Amino acid sequence: MRNPFSRHFRVPTGDSMRINTTLPRILVIDDLFGRQLKDRPNRERANLCGMYGLRDVTGDETFPTGEEIVNPIAETVFFRGQGPLCAVVGDTVENDLDAALDVVRRGWEVKGGDAARWSLVLLDLCFYTGPVTTAGDKGLPGMPEGRPGDDDANQYFGLRILQRLHAEFPELPVIILSSKQRDEVSRSFTDHGALGFIPRTDSDSPEKLRDYLWRHGLIPDPSGQMAGRSLGLLLALRTARRAALQRENILIRGERGAGKELLAGYIHRAAAGGESRANRPFLTVNSAVFSPGLFASELFGIHAKTATGVNGKVGLIELAHGGDLFLDEIADMPSEVQAAVLRVLQERKITPVGGRQPKDVNVRFLSATNADLEDSSRGFRPDLLDRLRLGGTIWLPPLRERMDDIPLLVEKFVREAESARQGAMRREVNREALELLCAHHWPGNIRELRSVIFEAVNRFPDVEHLVARHLRIEPKETPGETIVPVQDTASRTQVPIAVVEDYGDGTLSGLLARMRGMSFAANDPRSWAGQFGALQSTYSRLLAGYIKAALLATRKPTPENPDGEIRIHPAMKLLTGDRGLTAVKAADLIKRLLNLSPVDRDEILADQVLRLAHDTATRLRPRQTKKREENT
Repeated sequence: MRNPFSRHFRVPTGDSMRINTTLPRILVIDDLFGRQLKDRPNRERANLCGMYGLRDVTGDETFPTGEEIVNPIAETVFFRGQGPLCAVVGDTVENDLDAALDVVRRGWEVKGGDAARWSLVLLDLCFYTGPVTTAGDKGLPGMPEGRPGDDDANQYFGLRILQRLHAEFPELPVIILSSKQRDEVSRSFTDHGALGFIPRTDSDSPEKLRDYLWRHGLIPDPSGQMAGRSLGLLLALRTARRAALQRENILIRGERGAGKELLAGYIHRAAAGGESRANRPFLTVNSAVFSPGLFASELFGIHAKTATGVNGKVGLIELAHGGDLFLDEIADMPSEVQAAVLRVLQERKITPVGGRQPKDVNVRFLSATNADLEDSSRGFRPDLLDRLRLGGTIWLPPLRERMDDIPLLVEKFVREAESARQGAMRREVNREALELLCAHHWPGNIRELRSVIFEAVNRFPDVEHLVARHLRIEPKETPGETIVPVQDTASRTQVPIAVVEDYGDGTLSGLLARMRGMSFAANDPRSWAGQFGALQSTYSRLLAGYIKAALLATRKPTPENPDGEIRIHPAMKLLTGDRGLTAVKAADLIKRLLNLSPVDRDEILADQVLRLAHDTATRLRPRQTKKREENT
């Protein structure tokens, strides 16, 4: 498969180039490439950038090379992972784990639609420490001679960094970039969570980096159609790219208006690469339009001269030959159509209405639904469902789980609306309007947001500002709230660990809506001062009740325990909605959530179900628990 990171070269230029905000951003943690030099550029870094097609945006060099990368594959920040960053003769260089983690943290925990989080980390293994001598400085300026333990594969500083990265940032993709032998550390870097290994000086390493970045990196859609940089969206896009590598059918799941058709288009573009649209067609159809009497002619076509006056018709499946056919809302597909589609998936052949000879077809089906197809009452065939998701299932997060993307989406939709409305003036989005948009729950997701923006621009085409009063957003009603009576630290023990009752509209969604609408008046501190402990306690106990409900809902009866075995992995998958959540991450999550309030921890864990879940998680991840307890 071809990808957009396929061409680059290095040329000297005196003109600064415009930074492409759609480029991925890579962090390189390496003692050689990350070091700063006092009176010259880091030539080793420049050569690496030229070889791999990386645009250096670190901004730490007093004497830059003056060279630019044309068609770079990524923007890159370099960090030494040691102190001092700029070492001269007489300095002693030491590894600095905390500083390395801080750099990763600042580039990972970003906020805002335009903020670019790390797409990938390239990590060296061996970091040399010790004094910088005159002799050593002549060979490699600023590099120490090294100590005996630096070159020990069992003590590589890079593996220590990797272990901490995987524990604190489990979704952050890390690739080893090293001149060391892969064999001696293959098991170690795999156990600690690295996704691959790039030999630094091999001729095929630049191509390998492009491939790793495409398959493992957290990168936005370069076309901008799937706009956003939130972690949930980037993870979905990565899953889509990986699935696109194969020609198996893919199922896309998500709420209405979340962008499932756009994601299908993204999968098609990722698979097609540089091929023309004619060679890889992409057709879209709503499954609900297939009536039992007409679906055959629409899907399979009509043979010429089947009846008087019939000239023949090419069906949708044949038109999509060699490409993708997107079936939207497959839950609405009639049973007769389900049976026909299943036969096509099994035989890879179609027979037009009135025809006798079947035709071979090579079509990948991309399907989408917001329904629970596993519910037998819906009447969706399980064998068809299995065929439609053979190449994987991609879960597209709702807009409320990617609120950081709203500013970027608003900007995109405002410009689209202005272009669509003849004579509309270009406008800036007022801060209060953006805050109102960010506070809304968006049950209709991106489609609803787009409609609100377009409606506002169409009603007010002749203004230079989009303000809050232009937006028609229906507030969610939250009648009949029941407030938990927690007033001070002494009364914390009166807050029960229980399932949420009548908050707002009696649902968790009502509670969340009320919480989002909560505000604290700066001119009336008496109404909220001194309540932090009570707020923390209530929040911690509410989460404990939430976790307990998930644990009870997913317990599995056994002969030894008819009431049901507590299982933290399926419980955390149910609670988070993340079907790809690993058992290790589930254990880390439950330990972290049950320890949010140290003051209430013992009482929360006095609950038998929660104690059992916590003990199980601790057995799975004892090392992290031990370190946390030592630090506290």
